[in-house]
Amino acid sequence: MAVETLIVGSGVAATALTQRLLEKNPAASILILEAGRRVKTKDFALWENYLVANKLPYEQFWDLNYPARDYPGENLSVGATEVPLNQARVFAYGGSTLHWGGWAFRLKPEDFQLHSNTGKGGDWPFQYDEIEPYYGAAEDYLAVSGDSKDKTVPRTKDYPFPAFPFTLEDQPVSQACDRLGVPYGRLPIARRGVSNVPSRHAPCQTTGTCKYCPFGARYVASNYLDDIREWNDYPNLEVRLGAVVESVVCSSKRKVAAVEYTDIATGEKLRVDAERVIIAAGTIESAKLLQRSTSSDWQKGIGNDSDMVGAHFMTHPYFIYTGLRKTNPKKLQAEMNFPTWVSRHFDSPTEQQAGKFVLVNPPDSNSSPAQSLAGRMQSGFTRREIDGYLAAGQSVQLHGMVEVFGEWQNQVKNSDQRRNHIGLIETVVNYSADPGFQARMAQIKVEVQKIFKAMDADLTTDATVSWRADHAASTCRMSADPAQGVVDADLRVHGVDNLFVCSNAVFPALGSVNPTLTLTALALRLGQYLNATSA
Repeated sequence: MAVETLIVGSGVAATALTQRLLEKNPAASILILEAGRRVKTKDFALWENYLVANKLPYEQFWDLNYPARDYPGENLSVGATEVPLNQARVFAYGGSTLHWGGWAFRLKPEDFQLHSNTGKGGDWPFQYDEIEPYYGAAEDYLAVSGDSKDKTVPRTKDYPFPAFPFTLEDQPVSQACDRLGVPYGRLPIARRGVSNVPSRHAPCQTTGTCKYCPFGARYVASNYLDDIREWNDYPNLEVRLGAVVESVVCSSKRKVAAVEYTDIATGEKLRVDAERVIIAAGTIESAKLLQRSTSSDWQKGIGNDSDMVGAHFMTHPYFIYTGLRKTNPKKLQAEMNFPTWVSRHFDSPTEQQAGKFVLVNPPDSNSSPAQSLAGRMQSGFTRREIDGYLAAGQSVQLHGMVEVFGEWQNQVKNSDQRRNHIGLIETVVNYSADPGFQARMAQIKVEVQKIFKAMDADLTTDATVSWRADHAASTCRMSADPAQGVVDADLRVHGVDNLFVCSNAVFPALGSVNPTLTLTALALRLGQYLNATSA
């Protein structure tokens, strides 16, 4: 069997790219190989089970770390800083869009010139103005609700849906920042608001249980791939699930000819010839696949002559500060299960040298259904007990992400052929935080304490910091110089004519915000490039 385009992975990058290719040629031959299986979406029975039991239908497809559940030894973190993979990724049709929060930030112009500005990390091989039109297209594609009047980041096109309003729970932090002169805005989020634009996806109903949306209001890649296949005549588009891609096969140094994969259900080893291959398997698996794809021409793996594949690994340290307001006279409580308030005041050129950061007001410090107000009602709390619980005091939090910089020695690699419960070769993460990271967190704490004090809240804990690899990036980073990266500005692997990587792996710098919108913009840009260069 031979196809024109073979895509490894079925997440947002694969889906957006597929849609862009089919816009030019509905008869295009495209095969998507996905290691995971299908998770049923938009299902009220599964949603009700989540509401009552706090069980998510995709839990069985989470990445796991030792010693988790019944899968001892899956993945290793061997550096000075443990970077957990458990729950960071979903190995299923639709990828990690099955569990993402929908936060849809643009990077800022200075993020594209990190090395030029600071001497750290890497520069993107193009500037913000090059990707700006694709950001607008990505916001349309993901159905982002946002504040088009917010000038925090330059834009030439409005969001497709209006921003969700601030909640009552946002009032304390908003009033505190007003007193301090710290600007803030509405968090852009890939959840459909109310609009006159026709859609097969329902608008957000704000159920407060948004890790599994019963309406399909939050973007999930598998829903969109299903739409593509159901509502249009694309005779040569195929998706194969349970297909673990083992290697990319080269016919010469400059050309790939096929991929080899294992059918998990049968154990059969299969080969598919392809005119071009696009690896959209995420930061970790994309790098591991290139490392495994060895030949006489690429003895260390395709694109790895300069030892750059798997290097410069980074993610966002996610921090949480918790405080207590002594009373809660308005009985403020969570209204939604996603945040609406964000401050990018510290996501600025003046903070770039030390590492930029953003602050988010979370929807609730007890945001899971089992712990929420509804959970207390289900547990038999009386009205008086609930009133007392709400009025006695208010736990307040500020969450945030801080930028760190890619370093060559921070790497991901394949383990010694051990397989995880999905069937993929396990991962070894070697990461050590910069020695100055704790000093940076101390500086952030000073700024956070000012806000807590202005809220009349006492900081009750020091920061809880998670290094979980939800926003992993940079293992196949873009570069103008092949010696400094893995792919060029068009996402083509240096030295190979028909192999591309489209994932967070190509980011030379991550900034301090979620990468999904930027990845979607890159996928749409790649699709346009391939359409323009195809016969």
